[in-house]
Amino acid sequence: MELISPVVEQVIEIAREQLERPIKVRLWTWEDGEFQVRVKHWYPAGSENRYGYEAVIQYHSRSEEVEGVLVEEDTIDDEKERLLKQTVAHIPDPVPRKNEDGSSATAP
Repeated sequence: MELISPVVEQVIEIAREQLERPIKVRLWTWEDGEFQVRVKHWYPAGSENRYGYEAVIQYHSRSEEVEGVLVEEDTIDDEKERLLKQTVAHIPDPVPRKNEDGSSATAP
């Protein structure tokens, strides 16, 4: 966790600048060292509108990109449609990787 905490904090800071409050933060980690951070804000459907919107700032260590995503969700049919996907920032992966032979290698 020590290696990835600066990246997680950077992603949360970007989300605080881009998203309204409240925000929800989720973190996934895998045994191979990959990790994903997702920060989102939900805009609920109004009384005369069946569509809600989810604004997301996310990072995956494999791509090393912070992405902004806007998704429209039909609250009646539970269908989702991505309206926008945009690269917001680039953050290098801080976790060293292992080659197939077990030797250490840095992330690409």
